[in-house]
Formats: sequence, C-alpha cells, structure tokens
Amino acid sequence: MIFTTLRKIAVYTKIKRLEYGYTKKISKLNADTKPAYLDKKTKNQIKAKYAQYGFKNVSVEWHRFFGQLYNKMCIDFIPESLFYCYIEPALNKTDLFKAWEDKNLIEKFLTPEITPKTYVKNCNGFYYINDNPDSKEAAIKYVSQLDNFVIKPSMGTYGGEGVKKIELSNSKDRFELLDSIFTEYSKDFTVQEVLKQSPKLAELNPTSINTVRIISYLRPSETVILSGIIRIGKSGVFTDNFALGGVVCGIDKTGKLKKYAVDKYGFETTETESGVIFDGFPIPEYNKIVETIKNLHTKLPYFKLVSWDIMVNEKSEVKIIEYNTFGQGINGHQITNGPLFGDYFDEILELSRR
Repeated sequence: MIFTTLRKIAVYTKIKRLEYGYTKKISKLNADTKPAYLDKKTKNQIKAKYAQYGFKNVSVEWHRFFGQLYNKMCIDFIPESLFYCYIEPALNKTDLFKAWEDKNLIEKFLTPEITPKTYVKNCNGFYYINDNPDSKEAAIKYVSQLDNFVIKPSMGTYGGEGVKKIELSNSKDRFELLDSIFTEYSKDFTVQEVLKQSPKLAELNPTSINTVRIISYLRPSETVILSGIIRIGKSGVFTDNFALGGVVCGIDKTGKLKKYAVDKYGFETTETESGVIFDGFPIPEYNKIVETIKNLHTKLPYFKLVSWDIMVNEKSEVKIIEYNTFGQGINGHQITNGPLFGDYFDEILELSRR
C-alpha cells in the first residue's frame, strides 16, 4: 500500500515537472514567433474539446503556435505537453521502449534486409562483428578495411545527436583513428554502412540522407498512417535535423510534397537551397513505404504509436533507419500537415483518458 502510494506520488511529480518544462518551451516559442492571441470563443472550444476526455484547463498556447505556422487554427491540435505526458505513455509501453528502440536490435524486431547493414555493434561495452562476440581490436581491424561508415549511439538519442559519417579513405593511421573514435563513443553504439539515397531524393539535397518520417497508429484491425513529412538537411551537412539548419515539408496522401517547407524558427520556403520546388515533388516508392510500415507495425504490438525514419536507396529499396516509440517529435507534423490525429482524434484521446 505504502509502495503504491509512493509510486503514484513519484509519477505525479515527474509529470508535473515535465509539464512545467513544456510550459517554458511554448512560452519561448511564442515569444520568438509572436502568434496572434486566440479569441475567447476559440479558447472555450479548445478547453471543452479536451475536457470531455478528462484533460481540464488545457493550455491554448500550443494551439496559438501551431495555428500561426500552419496558417489555420484547428481545435484538435495536440499540445506537446499532452502528447508526451499522457498520450504516449497511455498508448505505448514506456518501460519497454529503451530495449525495443535499441539500434543494435532493430533487425531482430523487424527484418535484416530492410535495415542498414551493420558492421560492428557495441552492446554494454561488448563488441560484436556480424553478431559474433569479439574484441575491440578485432572490431577496429574489421572496420579499418572500409572506406567509410556511419557511427551513432544505439540508444537514448534524439534529433541526429551523435550521428557521424567517417571517411577513412585518406587516413594514414586507420587503427589509431578508429581506436580514438571507439573510445569517444565508449559503449552502446553501432557502425553501419553509408546508405546511398535515391537520385530523386538526392535532388532535394545530395549531402544529407533526406529521410521520410511517418507516424503510424496500430488499431485492432489495421495500421493507419497519421502523418508523413520529409526532413531535408542543410547543404553541406550530412544529417537532416532541424538543429543544423534542416527543414521539414509535409507529404500528402498521394506521396507528393506540399507547397512550403519550414525551418526550426517557423520560416517558410517554397524551394530547396538548390532551387528545387517543393510543391508536387514526388517521394519515390511512397506506396511501398506506406505498405512496409503497415506490415512492420504489427511486429511492435506494445506500441500503438510509432514514428518511422525511412529512406529509399539508389536501388529503390525501402530502408528503415530507425523507429521511435517515445519522444517521437510531433511539431514538424502539425506545422506542415495540421492536427496530428486527424479522424482518429476522439479514438486516441479516449484511449488516453485521464
């Protein structure tokens, strides 16, 4: 009884701390973007919409922010505070996500042919070459035969943090360089092939892997695609995340890009740095991407909401770079495609009821 009470207090305290953090975040975002204040009628509609599911006095500040960038006010925008504090934990098994999201285990939950080729894994300090345990020295020797590779932490990172493309072709002392890199990453990292993207996607920016991010919702009878966006890196940068100057652009249901892409400051642009127009630009193999996700999500039954990072390679093959079940990132979707849950708003909020 006492243990249960203490646990409830700990959970409550954690949630309130998170809510406070998101309150500070939206205050900063609105101070930077200066969206118009909502009228009383709209505020009351928003609060009433969420109150019917037990979420009383929902802040309208996220609605101001999303409405400004989406150029349309919608009652059913999903505030970050609500999503991360209540909806994600209600629909996804948060106590399992660290293991299931481990990039060193992704092919065990999905299928090896649909994921990037992995050369070396480091799991809790132990090295594996082709899934066989080996020494650090052997791992360095194995990787030293490559001209290039991608190294990244295998768990607990967001927004491309720690992802590096390493070129070895001009290195004189490959062993020394690799020893330094492996020491820097310490443990829990993965060494993978450098993927070559579809020539069509490379038109958007050839220096970054421009990844499609899709969020899907697993229902008892089907998997639903809620929203799709593409993340395009800044020219000369390898990763495609917001923090390093990238942009996001919404994808419509036919697999074509929408008119505007948006950067982390909310600034809109109609074309890439090289002059490629976003509006109507086709995502290659989009139908294959959608069908792949619908099939794969059934392999992750503990997570009803999953965000997938996908690329299409030069052979027109769909590759799952990673998937996210916690801290999924919803802002890019809502500022380009509108309310995250669309027709499934009521169903998902009911599942998340307080």
